[in-house]
Amino acid sequence: MVMPESPIPFPEGWIAVMRSRPSSSSLASEAISIPSMDESSDVDESPILTIRRRRRKPLAIRDIVTTRNFILGIMLFMASQLLFGFCLHKAGVTETDVVEDFLAQRVKPNLENGWARINGSIAATYLTQERQRPGFQLAQQGAKANYPIVMVPGFITSGLELWEGHECARKHFRQKLWGLVGAKTFLTDRDCFLKHLKLDPYTGSDPENIRLRAAQGFEGADYFMSTIWVWRKLIENLADVGYDPSTMTMMTYDWRLAFPKLEERDGYLTKLKHTIEAMHKTNGKKVVLASHSMGSLLTLYFFAWVTVSEKDGGGGGGKHWVDEHIHSFVNIAGPLLGVPKAAPAILSGEMKDTSVLLGHFGAVVEQFFGRQLRKELFSSWGSLWAMLPKGGNIWGIGADICSETSEVQQGFTCKSSDSYEHVGKKKHDFYSMPLFDLKGDETLDDLPKIPPTAVSTDRFCENVDCADDQDSKIQQLISDYSSRDSLSVEETLKFLSEWGGGLGPSLSAPDLHFSSKKGKPSHKTWHDPTQTPLPYAPSMKLYCLYGTGIKTERAYFYKRSSTEDFSQDSDENSTYRQNQKSDLPFIMDTDPDNEDQDIRKGVKFADGDGSVPLLSAGLMCVDNWKKKRHNPSGVQVTTREYFHRQEFLVEDPMRGGPRSADHVDILGNVDMTEDFLRIVTNFEDGKVNDHIVSDIENISKRIATRNRMAFHKKLLRSIFK
Repeated sequence: MVMPESPIPFPEGWIAVMRSRPSSSSLASEAISIPSMDESSDVDESPILTIRRRRRKPLAIRDIVTTRNFILGIMLFMASQLLFGFCLHKAGVTETDVVEDFLAQRVKPNLENGWARINGSIAATYLTQERQRPGFQLAQQGAKANYPIVMVPGFITSGLELWEGHECARKHFRQKLWGLVGAKTFLTDRDCFLKHLKLDPYTGSDPENIRLRAAQGFEGADYFMSTIWVWRKLIENLADVGYDPSTMTMMTYDWRLAFPKLEERDGYLTKLKHTIEAMHKTNGKKVVLASHSMGSLLTLYFFAWVTVSEKDGGGGGGKHWVDEHIHSFVNIAGPLLGVPKAAPAILSGEMKDTSVLLGHFGAVVEQFFGRQLRKELFSSWGSLWAMLPKGGNIWGIGADICSETSEVQQGFTCKSSDSYEHVGKKKHDFYSMPLFDLKGDETLDDLPKIPPTAVSTDRFCENVDCADDQDSKIQQLISDYSSRDSLSVEETLKFLSEWGGGLGPSLSAPDLHFSSKKGKPSHKTWHDPTQTPLPYAPSMKLYCLYGTGIKTERAYFYKRSSTEDFSQDSDENSTYRQNQKSDLPFIMDTDPDNEDQDIRKGVKFADGDGSVPLLSAGLMCVDNWKKKRHNPSGVQVTTREYFHRQEFLVEDPMRGGPRSADHVDILGNVDMTEDFLRIVTNFEDGKVNDHIVSDIENISKRIATRNRMAFHKKLLRSIFK
């Protein structure tokens, strides 16, 4: 077998293996383990990294290094192409044909050859991998397809196809603009890509003459692109025990839309209701509704919607619909209390990934796709507003950051629990952990001003007086918040909803997912489990399956921005930038860095799955949903945690291995897969009981203790006032 030549630095040992690869019958599984450097750790004695490879002789350390260089080579090669495209753009080369020819003749063949070599190893080991799959093993023991399954994917994991667009994109009709085609379009015509991915900020729906719609069926969410799988492994394991399209289905959706808009524009909730009813009728059994990530919030929204009458804006299913149709709700890695990183994404287009992106390559990316462009794109997506942190004071206690003996915080620092004197700041008693820690060394004169010309384009302002008035209110709002040293979760949400990405109250998304009124749930709070209880479903089972053991974004250091912060930002002459909002009031401060306090590049970390903090994934499951207030019909809730174990596999280099608990990798985690299969097949499902490996139960107790202390202190103040 002769391998094609390629400038990509493939490891020499890898090519030799491919040229003289033995038959599949003689392959033996070899592995090398690198033990943890922390000898005193008692959390997990297994290796932190395992490298597997299919070959006759043991894997040497040199092979690990060369394999790593192979992956890094691909990453650097792709980054160089991004730099090449950017240089052409800055040089004035706007004809996309020139860049597309270069990509087609040089980049695509090289990348395809690289992936072909990886895929070749996958084909050679497929039979062995099949026997190792949980689905294959359970099928051998007698597990068979039982309850029909309806799957609801998460944020950004459904492909989006182009059905109508501007001239620059029409050649991609019915191709995934969010996917491989979209990545190519982004490199060759950034403005076209952003114009089609962004929603109309005033309506929260399609911009004029642009229509993107979710790719349908399993192909819409099995892969993100190429060999980067999402639901594929779980679907394959389900097929092992007998499932097929007649007994399971994937309900993809446009993940950019606010939940009410999904029904208004696409009728998604109605289709989901009819699909569940059809599955129930044709299979004669209740349905297992399985969701991942943001799909869990959408499922909670659906539960509330389907039970409300049609005249009140619901699905008209009635109080008993969920109990009659749903056997189990399997919540996989659901951000039940939101994710902190949604806030900086909306505020300034930033998060951990952008603050530490590729080191020096970050400056290139910032030029090509700067924070202002990202903010304008992200703030138009109503779904991100639905994922903002929920529960208010739950986050402010900081119980997931400080231990039992250090309950009180000052900024992001834990203090001794016997000293409460320094926490006497107005309403922040006992709730002093901020979401944003703000620098206070800049003056208000340094703050960027939003040009009246930008605001005057607002379709809700028909005259200059209106635009000036709105501009004045936004400037006053920024000034008010700039005088503060920090922002709590509630203060952050209030600012974001009033600021509206610079559009003020004209931005549609905040009005769809926020309610200032506490009490009876409404469509604005149906996705919030702290305000909307579980539906009446005494026979339904609820499973919370999520990962832990990965440092996850929890809070942020920010600073007031100045004009210097935007001197290297995105091309202001871009056609996409015309008539867009100007400078950002705050940006991330990447200077704070303290590993002892889990602070890196301005980001404070806590336990989680890399995307969803433990507090958000687990608190409702182990605590609130055990109480009548949030679970009035007594739905049985089971929590299963999976501790993260990193493992690099040559045949699956883009993922973290079979026991990775990463937010997306969890869909291929063999332990989670086995639990899921037992639930849907009803095969020895008694083994799927509570399994807690994190500190979530102690976190729950600390929150309850702090809430009681805060209540008693408030009561005493009212008595002696």
